[in-house]
Amino acid sequence: MHIKKGLSGILALVFLAGCLHKPTGLENPKPKDLYLAVVSFYDFLLYKDLDSFADKLEIQARFQNQEHFYNFLDTILPAMWERNFERNRIIDYRILQIRTEPDKDQAWVKIWILSDDILPFGKVMTFEHHWYLYHFVWYPAEIKAPKATWWEKYR
Repeated sequence: MHIKKGLSGILALVFLAGCLHKPTGLENPKPKDLYLAVVSFYDFLLYKDLDSFADKLEIQARFQNQEHFYNFLDTILPAMWERNFERNRIIDYRILQIRTEPDKDQAWVKIWILSDDILPFGKVMTFEHHWYLYHFVWYPAEIKAPKATWWEKYR
């Protein structure tokens, strides 16, 4: 009987440790101007409801045009819903990787985000965010998120 309780306690600790794991962010980002644009964008998005009309105009102002704004929403929101995000708010993020295209005016940035859906642990998602350079300014575009795993759906 004590062995079963001990085993279930160990399994619970392993589960909690998996929930609390926060990846290490990018340490030596290049290009620096893109990294700063991504940080500025995600710092701005913290605690904003992505599917709310209240923050729509503020968020839309971060994009070059309305088409890119809607492409972003049309790619990030379904990925969040697939993972059972309910509030669609980002409370923490990490930039994991920056991969520039050969022409250097486009890049894919790998991002890890944490939502406040299941307190105190939150729901997580890792995806790639497309960015492009236009008149010396980096702008966000659509995201690519892999199909949600069982762990991501129910964590």
